[in-house]
Amino acid sequence: MTERFKQYLEAAFRKIKPTKAAMEYRKETLVKLEELAQDFRIKGMTDDEAIYKLCIDSLGDFDKTLADFDRALVEVPKKNTLKRNIATAVVASVAVIIALYLVLSITGAVSWGLSWLIFLGAVTLAVVAVDVVLMLKAVKSDKFLVARLFNIGTVVMVFVFLYLVIELTAHPRYCWMTFLAMVIVALLVDIVIGFITKSKLTIPESFVWLILTSVLLYVMLGVADAMPWHPGWLLPALTSIAVTATGIGILVNINKKSKSEMARKFKDAQTRVDEEYYTKW
Repeated sequence: MTERFKQYLEAAFRKIKPTKAAMEYRKETLVKLEELAQDFRIKGMTDDEAIYKLCIDSLGDFDKTLADFDRALVEVPKKNTLKRNIATAVVASVAVIIALYLVLSITGAVSWGLSWLIFLGAVTLAVVAVDVVLMLKAVKSDKFLVARLFNIGTVVMVFVFLYLVIELTAHPRYCWMTFLAMVIVALLVDIVIGFITKSKLTIPESFVWLILTSVLLYVMLGVADAMPWHPGWLLPALTSIAVTATGIGILVNINKKSKSEMARKFKDAQTRVDEEYYTKW
């Protein structure tokens, strides 16, 4: 009887996506069917075929039930308690920031000309937190485009905040170089995320980043008199040559691979189904 139940459930659950949640639901359904069959036997029924039919009929329109179950997994409703906790944390944080701003400004611990940076710093920190949450969600859903674009905006905001803090407090001569460093870091963060998400454009982006970084470093070091303009120009020039040679080497290596083999691997990856979620008990 148990084997018949398993066969029925395995066939039924193949109509929905093979997820861990579906596998757990399938196991729970098997236990319920076994318990129901046992109840029928206790009541005196001895016809296994009749018991099996009654147990399966007890599931009702099981295809519809599974379809509803599968659809419910697409977007899990947020818990009200989580919403309340987030709202409470936001309100408390805003209250603390306002109080800190007023106390430091009124007491003179920080001048009014600088204390507004507290607000900007808080907003910057909030943007970074949102960015982290977006990336975590993107990792789970394999949708990275919006998250990667938001990452660049986050880096820009962080460096603008750093520039304002440095400029208003230390007044360094070359504070404007913060924005040149911002470009380097923004692209570097995007490349790192590209490697994590296995984006196909990450390698070309890395080459562009290397060339751009060498040019910006050349400008920064030259302006700061840390490196002579000549022969400092060799830095971006040699970097460009090295990147070009590496790119040619990669292209030659790719062409050596069999196109039929690559197509076969791609097809296998597209059609592969995790049978464990359908058959594991």
